Amino acid sequence: MTDYKATPEQWEVQEKFAPESEDACCLLELRSRVERLELGAGIHDAVIKTLKPPSLKEQALGAMGRFTTNAHTHADEMMRDFDIIRRALEQLDD
Repeated sequence: MTDYKATPEQWEVQEKFAPESEDACCLLELRSRVERLELGAGIHDAVIKTLKPPSLKEQALGAMGRFTTNAHTHADEMMRDFDIIRRALEQLDD
């Protein structure tokens, strides 16, 4: 399959002949469907990115921020943050 893209001028020709040409109508319908699919794929990718859990580095930075602002109200929160920072440090090269 080639990576060919029609120019706006070429689409204008198809739109001009669509009322009298079944082929032009079919091409325009196909273009419309492809554009909707591409839009849906783009939205899907954006949603996946927003739903992706934070990386260990991002989690560790958040934990450090909570330590610097004394945001821990329970010991278990502090232990969870220590664990996140420990795991992030273990992944670093010596």
